[in-house]
Amino acid sequence: MERRDFLKLASMAGLGVVAGGVLSRDAAAAGPYEGPLWVHIHASGGWDPTSLCDPKGALDEEEQKTRQAMNRSYLREAIGTAGNLKYAPVGGNDAFFKKHYSKLLVINGIDTGTNSHDAGVRNTWCGTLREGKPGFAALVAGVHGGSLPMGFISNGGYDATANVVAVTRIPDTGLLQRLAYPNRIDPGNEENREQYHTDATMTRILEARQARHAAKLEQQRLPHVKQAMSTLFTSRVGQNELKQLIQYLPAEFEQASLRRQAQVALAAYRAGICVSANLSVGGFDTHGNHDDNHIPRLDQICDGIDFILTAAEEQGLADRIVLVVGSDFGRTPGYNEGNGKDHWNITSMILAGAGVAGNRVIGATDDRHNPLDVDPVTLEPKEGGVRLKPGHIHKALRKLAGIADDPLVERFPLSEEEDLPIFG
Repeated sequence: MERRDFLKLASMAGLGVVAGGVLSRDAAAAGPYEGPLWVHIHASGGWDPTSLCDPKGALDEEEQKTRQAMNRSYLREAIGTAGNLKYAPVGGNDAFFKKHYSKLLVINGIDTGTNSHDAGVRNTWCGTLREGKPGFAALVAGVHGGSLPMGFISNGGYDATANVVAVTRIPDTGLLQRLAYPNRIDPGNEENREQYHTDATMTRILEARQARHAAKLEQQRLPHVKQAMSTLFTSRVGQNELKQLIQYLPAEFEQASLRRQAQVALAAYRAGICVSANLSVGGFDTHGNHDDNHIPRLDQICDGIDFILTAAEEQGLADRIVLVVGSDFGRTPGYNEGNGKDHWNITSMILAGAGVAGNRVIGATDDRHNPLDVDPVTLEPKEGGVRLKPGHIHKALRKLAGIADDPLVERFPLSEEEDLPIFG
């Protein structure tokens, strides 16, 4: 099956695939991808780092009762420590950080420059507040997997691509089997392999499609449109690759949403057809009853990270995955009248995996969760230094991925931010 046929079938099946004008620098078939898998976990709505990796407990029980309390869930004296990392002593944080601290890089005091959801999500995942820019997940997939069938998988978060790669959205894992075996009446039933058409008929259908494509291509006079049409048609993505993906999918999917999303991403990566994946879980915009609603959501994030890191080790992929976790922005240093927390532009990110040295904290905030500047060389807090912004992290990510000097990436510069040695 050609890429064009895949896109048609995906549309009919309800699997969203958005294709751009420039999908790959090579319209030929792509070989299996062997670089690292870039997994991005988005906490949708704006998470509270002070309840996770940048803890700010109440000074005493009296303060704990007030609206000005940084956190009503715990006191400052109860803040936990694992290696060089500090964490809020709520939910499942204790077990999570003690298990994984040696792998985690925590970046605190990141100024997103906004309290707007759309702008915050964009800045966190592409490093700029400017509209229309591709996220890092799209860039790295565009460079390394533009012609792969599922080079960039998205389950939410920021998946704007600026036409550098196609994005594949997977609302239902069962659809993958229908895409892999489009000619089967019941592709999920291995005992019933009845087909709509014979193999010979399917061959004639594909040949007819190819002939129609050739005729339309001949009529097209605009070079860039002609190139895009050829790229879509000749980049092979079809049944063989998707059948291989099915072979790597688990017999049973996990109940937790992030775990299911991760299972598909890992399977697609093992099949050699995926470079990057957006995973997402919502419910973090807790303007009311913050502690009761927010902390269980953070537990879902920690569970998702734990599942990915554990599964990567079990599948021999521990040194081939890079994990980036973030959110729209943070939550206010204090509570509103509804026991909720509102939008706050200061946030944190958590990273782990290949090329990411763990048991480290970069950046800091004061007792009211205001950012502290850092020395541009040592990254230690320093008055008059550099204020950390998402663009700093993204410049470092591009270098870590080895794509900073790629012509495709150079179309979207982050020149307004300094180069910081975030990954050494």
